Amino acid sequence: MRVFNSTIGRVKDGQTEAAIAIAGEAAKLVSRHGGDVRFFLAGAGGDINTTLFSIDYDSPEAMGQAFDGLATDADLPALMARLNAADSPSEITSQIIGMELPVGQTQNPGKGSILEVHTSRVNPSRVGEAVADAAEVCAFVEANGAVNARLLQLTYAGPASGMTAFTWELENMQAHARLAAAWFSPAGVALQAKMMTDDPASVPVSSALYNEIPL
Repeated sequence: MRVFNSTIGRVKDGQTEAAIAIAGEAAKLVSRHGGDVRFFLAGAGGDINTTLFSIDYDSPEAMGQAFDGLATDADLPALMARLNAADSPSEITSQIIGMELPVGQTQNPGKGSILEVHTSRVNPSRVGEAVADAAEVCAFVEANGAVNARLLQLTYAGPASGMTAFTWELENMQAHARLAAAWFSPAGVALQAKMMTDDPASVPVSSALYNEIPL
């Protein structure tokens, strides 16, 4: 079961380049202890200055081992002091830990430069239906060009704890446009109608697009 640890931040005005540079330093440090580190900058769906620094681990045990290693890494306190300093190029706004929920869908592996995220709140006693819906959504988006489509549970996320998030990746904005058009095909409209009834299994909360920034 894959798990993730994501840090949400906000770039201060005019300091995008410096924020990317310090994210690169952070990536080098945390990578010593395992995990797949990626950095994204919001492109649509909210504050365009929002950043997402995310680390995926193959299992909860792997994340626990990484956290224990970081706790004794002598370089971490100095980096955190710089990140939290008044002159830091960005500020941390939230920290999220969660896990991937199995949906029974054979996943198309790969990565893309565009990350699409749709967060929802599952209605009481409807988790099973929400997971079944997720399997259909993941199959649909991957049939229309997406990769790495998955359903995530936000386990430790403050007010968002317990919510779920669809995420998938696309090669570029042209691929995103093709997927967007597919949602208005007969199959796409039928799937939307199935999920947007008067009594849905889950209710959409927010959506966003992120651009990956190579570190």
